[in-house]
Amino acid sequence: MPLATPKKDTEQLPPQPESRPGRTLSRDLIVSIILVVAVVFAMVVSFTYGYMSHKAEVQSAETLKSFSDYLKNSLELSLWNIDEEGIQKICNSFFENSLVEKLKVMDHEGTVFFEKHREGLARVAEKKTPIMHGEMVVGYLEIALHQQGFRENQRQLMWFSLITLAAVTMVLLVTLRIVLKVFLISPLNQLIQRTEQISQGEYDFVEFQAPQQEIRTIASRFNAMADRIRRRERSLKEVNQRLEKEIVEHRDAESALLSSQQELDSIIRSTPDVIYRLDTMGRFTFVSEAIRRYGVTPEELIGKSFLEYIHTDDWEIARFRINERRTGSRSTQRLAIHAFGDYSNRNTDDNQRKAKVDPVFLVDAEGLYVSGESGVQVFVGTQGIARDITEHREMESARKESEDRLLLALDVSGAGIWQLDLKAGLFRVDERIYTLLGYNESDLVDGLGFIRERTSPETWKEIELKFNRHVAGRAPMFDHEFKLISSQGQWKWFHTKAKVVRYDKDGRPETMVGIIIDTSERKEYEAEREHLELKLQQAQKMEAIGTLAGGIAHDFNNILGAILGYSQLTQMHTVDNPRVQGYVGNIFKASERAKGLVEQILTFTRQGKSQKMPCDIAIVLKEVVKLLRASIPSTIEIAQTIPSNLGTVMADQTQIHQVLMNLCTNAAHAMEARGGKLTVTLESCLMDKGSVATGDDLLSGRYLQLSVRDTGAGMEKAVVDRIFEPYFTTKAVGEGTGMGLATVHGIVNDHGGRIFVESVPGKGSVFRVLFPVLENPAEVVSSQPVSYPRGTERILFVDDEELLVEVGVEMLKDLGYDARGSTRASQALETFMARPDGFDLVITDMTMPGMTGDQLAAQILHHRPDIPIIICTGFSKRISSELASSLGIRALLMKPVTVQELSRTIRDVLGQPDDGKAA
Repeated sequence: MPLATPKKDTEQLPPQPESRPGRTLSRDLIVSIILVVAVVFAMVVSFTYGYMSHKAEVQSAETLKSFSDYLKNSLELSLWNIDEEGIQKICNSFFENSLVEKLKVMDHEGTVFFEKHREGLARVAEKKTPIMHGEMVVGYLEIALHQQGFRENQRQLMWFSLITLAAVTMVLLVTLRIVLKVFLISPLNQLIQRTEQISQGEYDFVEFQAPQQEIRTIASRFNAMADRIRRRERSLKEVNQRLEKEIVEHRDAESALLSSQQELDSIIRSTPDVIYRLDTMGRFTFVSEAIRRYGVTPEELIGKSFLEYIHTDDWEIARFRINERRTGSRSTQRLAIHAFGDYSNRNTDDNQRKAKVDPVFLVDAEGLYVSGESGVQVFVGTQGIARDITEHREMESARKESEDRLLLALDVSGAGIWQLDLKAGLFRVDERIYTLLGYNESDLVDGLGFIRERTSPETWKEIELKFNRHVAGRAPMFDHEFKLISSQGQWKWFHTKAKVVRYDKDGRPETMVGIIIDTSERKEYEAEREHLELKLQQAQKMEAIGTLAGGIAHDFNNILGAILGYSQLTQMHTVDNPRVQGYVGNIFKASERAKGLVEQILTFTRQGKSQKMPCDIAIVLKEVVKLLRASIPSTIEIAQTIPSNLGTVMADQTQIHQVLMNLCTNAAHAMEARGGKLTVTLESCLMDKGSVATGDDLLSGRYLQLSVRDTGAGMEKAVVDRIFEPYFTTKAVGEGTGMGLATVHGIVNDHGGRIFVESVPGKGSVFRVLFPVLENPAEVVSSQPVSYPRGTERILFVDDEELLVEVGVEMLKDLGYDARGSTRASQALETFMARPDGFDLVITDMTMPGMTGDQLAAQILHHRPDIPIIICTGFSKRISSELASSLGIRALLMKPVTVQELSRTIRDVLGQPDDGKAA
């Protein structure tokens, strides 16, 4: 029988009758079984609920009893002692239990100590219990529990029963569903599904295991029909399956490729390094987004040569080490070049971020190759990574610069670095310390023991104290200056600073690092500075004394001026009385000597100059010995051998007086305790190059030797070597300045002589002073007769001392001048301004109140520039010969002024010869 031709897909199936809802066998069976299970379950739940309710009542009674027993025991003592506060605490604490609905406590008399209950709760159990103390009732306890807790238990039991019923029902439904499906529904569904499969073109043979014969027969017919259709479409199915498999594999490959590409792009975007690729000509074919940080974009670089963005100094090495990879095996690793700086040729937008001035990149590159014909590797370009190491280079440069500065600072300061292991006690030092200390490495292996052995015990105690204070954390730094004996055996000063820089895991100091500096030169400088400061203080004292002496000299000059003036006036008016002339001559000599002492004071204070003249120093020496006799104790015998006419010496008599006075005073001080003999001798001697102890710089010739010998305690050689040093003295504090012999030494050298000392401890000392003798004194000294040049000019005499004005005017009038005096500078100026042409000369003192002499002279010269002016001064820092001359002052006279000096100076200033008469 021919097979029926299958209908095309486009043909419509005949309409199927609509299925109507109706009862099914499986549904009826399931509903019946559920009803049976529900009835059984309701009985079980009712029985269980009744049992649980009974059990809850029993538990409530037990709970009430346990609560009551507990409270009885707890409240027994409190009720016995009537401790209301204790009762309140116990009851309040117990009432916090949520099961307690009411709690009341009272004593045996009915007094209520505590009562509380919860409103709105139904009581399930209540109990009143007596509270016993021994056999005595001390109170009563009423306690009630509410039903809320028990109802909650019953509600939970009900829900448990319902949930159990639902679970059993569900299990029963599932079981029935499985049974019906296996024996009835499954065979029918298989048959229906097989029909649908065939209608959809699925023709595979299906074996049915249905227990019903009818169903197995129907299934057999369907399988036979499907087998015939399957053979016709088998070939098409195989083709379709192969195509579908290929499509799926292609999709999976594309998805994997896309995922890999996305991961690679993410890695490239996230890395701060620049990833690049070049073609065979060195032009960019790919650049990662990291390049934007340097002021360019990847799009801008594509197609451009990488050499355009590299510093010209790095072109050659970049060309041969980055892009030349044609052998197939070469690669570049860790090549540092300058690239993408402001030296590049690119053009950037104004809004684009500016590139770094000169970034440095560390480049790794390798060649790209593909396999050509016969397996030959063909070079197609270069790829690599460039890492910006600019900051690293700058940090490295800064670190190197910092190290250089540190080394330079150490070299300049001369400091050495040391490190101490606090646990092992071992030193680690640099080479500078060996130079500073003068020891080698083997000497320092003992660590702190090396320091302890080469310092004094007192110094080591100070070091140990400060060291331990820092190590214990009580001082921020170990800072100490100490003395250490060097390898040459000399004590040297060192200053060290150190700090603990490392601690172990337990927080104990482990390593200390510090520096050490040789401060010996600074210590010597400080000692020298202290010595100089002492000298400066002494000099300031001497300056103060000099200022005081200058002031005294000024006043004393005024007094001497009056004495000298009146003495000379007396001489001028008593020419015919030899006896008065002798008296006045002695007064004049004493005044001259006093004048010399004032000049000595001014010379000492650097306010005057020594005046050397040819003289016989024997006369001065004899006068000094006479003066010494009155001031030296009588226990000291004075012997002198001072002959006259031994020779003429160019000397300042005042300074010779000072030399002998100082030498004799020191000799007397040496014999003050035990007495003795002071011998002063003057003798002539001839010195030549072969003389003993004359010195190489002493000229040969004839000298006067002044010897001062004492029989005192003598001096050690160390003292003899220093006695001429300024401020050196062996006297007690307050007894000497140390300037006496230094002054003597300076005066003797200024006179061209030398001073020598010989001393034996316990036997005394002798000082020998040599003064050179003038060979031709007649040629040096020209005697001038004492004369007083006279005149008739009009003179204005000004001085703040009234006595000096009187004697000055008197002296001028005796010399023939028309003199007018004034004790005030302002009054003298008014007198001059009243008659500017009424005076031919002005003589004024320098130091005056209100207006000084130079100021008065300036005022007078302003109105009459041609008038000559003479200034007299005994002491002034404001005037000198050079300054006076620059101010237009004709002459400067030092007080006290003699008649001879005054008369001759007047004639010199007026520029006119005297009248030829002499007083």
